[in-house]
Amino acid sequence: MLARPGAAALISAVATVSAGCAPAPPATASFSLEEATIADIGAAFDAGALSCAALVQLYLDRIAAYDDAGPRLNSIITVNSRALDRARQLDGERAAADARGPLHCIPVLLKDNIDTADMPTSNGSVILKDAIPPDDAHITRRLREAGALVLGKASLGEFAGGNSYNSVDGRTLNPYNLLRRASGSSSGSAVAVAANLAAVAVGTDTSTSIRGPASFSGIVGLRPTTGLISRDGIAPKNLTFDTAGPMTRTVTDAAILLSAIAGPDPADADGRNAEVYAAHPAGPAAAGLDYRQFLQRGSLQGARLGVARDYFGGDPEVDALAEMAIATLRDLGAEIVDPVTFDGSFVDGVRMIADYRFKADWEAYLATFGPEVPKTVARFLEIYETEVVQSALPVDAATLNLLQRAEATSTDHPDYVDLIENVLPTNTELKLALFETHGLDALIFPYHPSFAAPVRDPTFTADDPTYVGTNGVRSPSTLAGYSSVGFPSVVVPMGFGTQGLPMTIAFLARPYDEGKLVGYAYDYEQATMLRRPSPLAPPLPGETIEY
Repeated sequence: MLARPGAAALISAVATVSAGCAPAPPATASFSLEEATIADIGAAFDAGALSCAALVQLYLDRIAAYDDAGPRLNSIITVNSRALDRARQLDGERAAADARGPLHCIPVLLKDNIDTADMPTSNGSVILKDAIPPDDAHITRRLREAGALVLGKASLGEFAGGNSYNSVDGRTLNPYNLLRRASGSSSGSAVAVAANLAAVAVGTDTSTSIRGPASFSGIVGLRPTTGLISRDGIAPKNLTFDTAGPMTRTVTDAAILLSAIAGPDPADADGRNAEVYAAHPAGPAAAGLDYRQFLQRGSLQGARLGVARDYFGGDPEVDALAEMAIATLRDLGAEIVDPVTFDGSFVDGVRMIADYRFKADWEAYLATFGPEVPKTVARFLEIYETEVVQSALPVDAATLNLLQRAEATSTDHPDYVDLIENVLPTNTELKLALFETHGLDALIFPYHPSFAAPVRDPTFTADDPTYVGTNGVRSPSTLAGYSSVGFPSVVVPMGFGTQGLPMTIAFLARPYDEGKLVGYAYDYEQATMLRRPSPLAPPLPGETIEY
């Protein structure tokens, strides 16, 4: 009888060893920078195949090739000029057996409204392009203490506006189609992560500013309960709703990053952070909670997920991707409650009145800078209207409108008082009632009813006849934030349309249920693995290392 090929190979190997020949060399591992996770980088460090300095140089090379040249994605405003020096210091710590944890020498980008004492924090405004804060934001300090390397500052919509254009460096481009929008305002954070220009990034979200850009760039974005993360040292847009959050290529990396930046801070603005940790000292918002514990397959088993049907009906391709995601969730053991319908108009008009607080918050933030920085909304308006409006990168109308409204409003207005005392608490009750009425653990929906729209702004206008609009479908983006307590939400890649543009499925849960969301998102992600890197930023020579 002839031996099977596997048996023959085994017989040959035994004979070779018996003859005194050396055994075959052990199988090798490899590191690839493209799509590298925190764990991938850590394994290469541990094997001695990669140093922190070498890793940083690889990312700097990609920034030069794809952000500053090539497609010119324009996702990074400032690159840390001391990044390599810091990398060598972190290499020294590792050599001395003093690695600080999973984030040791993980290059992270911070949205450029998060204070860094060693780099400007522009908020996307040319008026602040050289403004260096007096100290780090709370989350910047936490990241540095965890060993993370701040690689630079990511671009954003000016004043954290809802697009990807600013007067410092123009528009950030979508990494899957340069003629389509990248969304805003954390556009640079999303695009840089999608194009593998950094390992992970931090964005901020007032209405949609983490999850929108994450969806248009096909990455994971997590908006936590408002106050779970300190806002100290983050330029305010609307502190009633503002929060920072992780923007990553995987749910695991989002959990690691969230664990590093979440925590109590007495310096957080308006006491929201203190309320969160006082209300849950040992519960879902406990100080020092490691969200990696929720990275469990089987997390969706028995979860009741309500399909928010009001947010379907834009682009048929987006709807088809969402239906496939729902089918997968059901296969993974989730109990699907379909439909869950409600009148989402309770969030309409909220933001306009909530922004009556902008002037006071913004001027309090400006007061932390030195005398070289203008200190009032009025002075910003004057510079914009007399100088910037005529420049090569003029201020956009949305920024001017924000500042003009801020000059004409205040928190003393009866409409603002009514919003805080009545409207937002009612909104919270209405959202919680959805969960209670249907016995839900989370709502699910396609994050945006259509793929990224064509670019249109003061310096760049594109058209794409293949674009399918929202067909009047309401965006679910403001559902998480516009209440007296912000609801956590995470978006996870659910695939690509025929034009090569990505979209995400969104999970929205009750306040302080970040752990549940991490588990659901991880279970879905691991079953599908639908994230794909940008074709406009392929690997460069030297990015794969065998070891």
